[in-house]
Amino acid sequence: MIEIVQGDVLAAQADAVILTIDGIKRGMEGNVARAYARRWPDAWMEIEDEIKYPVPLGRAIATHPENESGFPLVLIASTLHHLDTLTDSQKAGIVRSALSDSIQLAVRYRVRRVVVAAMTGGWRLDLPHALAAMMEGLRPIAGFHHSLVVAIHLLSQEHARQAAEIAKSCGIDVRIGDSPQ
Repeated sequence: MIEIVQGDVLAAQADAVILTIDGIKRGMEGNVARAYARRWPDAWMEIEDEIKYPVPLGRAIATHPENESGFPLVLIASTLHHLDTLTDSQKAGIVRSALSDSIQLAVRYRVRRVVVAAMTGGWRLDLPHALAAMMEGLRPIAGFHHSLVVAIHLLSQEHARQAAEIAKSCGIDVRIGDSPQ
């Protein structure tokens, strides 16, 4: 099942969270990963120590921070890049691939609920294209893994509405979830 939720992804209740990084080297994480690091600095240091760089674009790794964190499993997706030569289609492909890889890891670890923010690649991809790429990445699991819920968190009601419309246009049924706040 796929949910669209208006609210802060780091305030969500879930078994796993997907955070994005530039997989080239340490210290090049996305905004949500930086917010995670501020909220749970010890867990973030532990996660960074576990990451074996480089992490190829479009791939993901799983980490289990032992230090206090809001999530037992943290999935690190390499979507950020500093390449000027990628087309929007290639950027969307990276998002699709990284999300699909993250979901495969979540299934392998028997996660029941995974949360993720819109994967815009540090605003390298506009929100509608990022959401469409995410829906395409989720399409294979949309009807199969009934025990897995993927909740896409967006900060505004307008963005949540837009995400639901994009999902519908991709032929994916979504549930509109409630924010934990």
